[in-house]
Amino acid sequence: MEDTSRVRMRVLGVIAVSLFLALFGRLWYLQALESEQFEVIAQSNITRSIRTQAPRGQILDREGRVLVENRLSTVVTINRDSHLNELRALGYGSSDERAEFRAEMFANLARELSQSGLLTKVADLERAYADQSFTSFDDIPIARDVDEELLIFIGERPDDFPGVNVDQDLVRSYPFGKNAAHILGYVGSITGGELEAKENLYLIDDPDSDDPAVRIEDPNGKQYRRNDEIGKQGIEAFFEDDLRGVPGTRELLVDNVGNLVEDVKTTNPVRGSDVHLTIDIDLQVMLEAELARTLERARGVEVLQDEEPFRAPAGAAVIMDPRDGSILAMASYPTFDPGDFIDGISQDQFDKLSDPLSHQPLLNRAVSEIYPAASTFKPFTAIAAEVYDVFGWQFVDDWDVPISDPGYWDLQSCSIDFTGDVEGARESGCRKINAGGASMEGVDLSHSLSFSSDTYYYRIGEAFWVAGANTINPEGIQVTAKEFGFGAETGVQLPNEKAGSMPNAEQFRARHLANPDAFPRGDWGPGDNTNLAIGQGEVAITPLQLATAYAALANGGTVFSPNVVTEIAPPTADEEPTVFGPRVVRQATIPETIEQEILDGLLGVTMLPKPNLEQPSGTGFDAFNEAPGSNNWVGGVQMDLINWPVAGKTGTAEILGRADNSMFAGFGPSGSPAYGTAVQEPEYVIAVILEESGFGSKFAAPMVARIFDAISKDEIPRALTQDEIDTFYGVDNITDLSQAELAAVVDAEVDQ
Repeated sequence: MEDTSRVRMRVLGVIAVSLFLALFGRLWYLQALESEQFEVIAQSNITRSIRTQAPRGQILDREGRVLVENRLSTVVTINRDSHLNELRALGYGSSDERAEFRAEMFANLARELSQSGLLTKVADLERAYADQSFTSFDDIPIARDVDEELLIFIGERPDDFPGVNVDQDLVRSYPFGKNAAHILGYVGSITGGELEAKENLYLIDDPDSDDPAVRIEDPNGKQYRRNDEIGKQGIEAFFEDDLRGVPGTRELLVDNVGNLVEDVKTTNPVRGSDVHLTIDIDLQVMLEAELARTLERARGVEVLQDEEPFRAPAGAAVIMDPRDGSILAMASYPTFDPGDFIDGISQDQFDKLSDPLSHQPLLNRAVSEIYPAASTFKPFTAIAAEVYDVFGWQFVDDWDVPISDPGYWDLQSCSIDFTGDVEGARESGCRKINAGGASMEGVDLSHSLSFSSDTYYYRIGEAFWVAGANTINPEGIQVTAKEFGFGAETGVQLPNEKAGSMPNAEQFRARHLANPDAFPRGDWGPGDNTNLAIGQGEVAITPLQLATAYAALANGGTVFSPNVVTEIAPPTADEEPTVFGPRVVRQATIPETIEQEILDGLLGVTMLPKPNLEQPSGTGFDAFNEAPGSNNWVGGVQMDLINWPVAGKTGTAEILGRADNSMFAGFGPSGSPAYGTAVQEPEYVIAVILEESGFGSKFAAPMVARIFDAISKDEIPRALTQDEIDTFYGVDNITDLSQAELAAVVDAEVDQ
């Protein structure tokens, strides 16, 4: 018995010692090994961080005039922490009582906001209150730009609206209203996809981790969270990283139940960088007004019964400086008001702005829409013909030989008997005709451009394809066109640019093999090449590409990547600005043998009158030489072309089932001894495309004439701000071409 008792005591002793050793071991582990970890956890439980948004940078034009800025907006907010504490102080102890009070408060608040003009739903308020991207100490915005009467109403009733406060916040402001909307863009709340994309920019490889990458915070301190604003279009989107400032922070110390103990640290926000544009807002406003006016005129024209109506729903125009590639103005119609996005818009509103049936007002057609090049493409076909020795080859006369243009060209590679079945030859594509079947005499290279002879270029297009690769590069036209920037993005500092298309035989074959049902024809033939030669078929360009190519014609062949921004100016003086100088892409070939001939041909478009019955005038002559007092609906001008010569090319793009697109591309001031003018260095190049508006000579050319006339006379009206328009005219917008008179009236009122 005694031995048994001793054994039991020893076992109990061993167990007791083991338990004490385990206990002391655990205490030592917790205090020595995990103390730092628990210290971090403890610290995180009592520290809260609140962010303060930073002002975005301004956007300014080339003269330093502010196009986008920030303004103070009166904001109604709700603070969850204050709301709960005030409800407890009012005697609402249970969560059910507080929820019932809050539902009634939101109903009253939604009604008052809606009656003040800010349509608000209860669900909107409940969603904002429950948004977990805000901490319990954040002031959650629920309404902006609240009127004074509502502020007084809320301020006088703190017990009815506990936790609801009135504050001021910075929002975007657009002093010139809708003008330059497609260039400037707009801002809106960041989406889940955008937020993820921004966070994924800072994924780094971690060799010490099993994960392939670790996400870190933005090293620039500009990290995003839900409900932050982000640029959605235009400059606001393209230069988002520069315009966005560094948010400030407010570190708070709270107790274990979330009550505020003290402010620990505050870091002030840093505003974003300013972006300076190449745009001249005076020229921009005039271009937009002219574009809208010209399309409206086209819509008012009655066409013949068998013709497609001029719907003229949309268009685009670009003005550049051919000396350095700066974009001076860029217009797209229809347009939108970026101010509509300040407080956010409904999905229905956004869908309407994006709907093709409303002609997509959000779409910047200057860079994001493609069109046939039509006859504006002919100078580049002529250059290709000289580069690849097509002039003088078999059925193509030399460029300096005047020929008789009967109004059509019968393809030499067709086997149809043209004398027997002319209509069949035309329908099969074997007979190519001029616009309207027009015939003309004495057509050499220069006059082919001035008169816009299609058949002159049909011959060139066919020769490229039928000569054989050993004689002539069959894709010489495409190669030359690409030298001038067609078929590729220009590199402009704007989002969503399209590259257009420069079709070829390989492309035809590839898409046919990939989808023979959609593309039953896989062989490229001489008919395709003749269409290519006059910028039709599947040639697809953007208005900006057209302006860039004509800038190269104007400056002797230098192809620039267009600039719309000159400088990014940081918020502090100790940071160096980022300056964007001219960006040369390449030097395109313009043979010296025909360079002057091409220029004379383009000058003839505006300056060559009708010399005799066998020859027409230049296709743009009427637009630039309208007789004084004329009531011509075309709306041209009597321009002083001797002192400010304009070289250009009209274009009429055929669109199946719709009226033609009206086009013009050109530059000035220019000049040539052939027209008795001084030779000047071109300073402006313009490209205009008007959808479904008929001949280029009827609408696009007169529009350019009015613009260049104002530029040549230094009579570009001063652009009015929206405040000036509202103050002096009491209207939302002015698209009338009385801008000069309006500006003069405003200036007179200001002087008084």
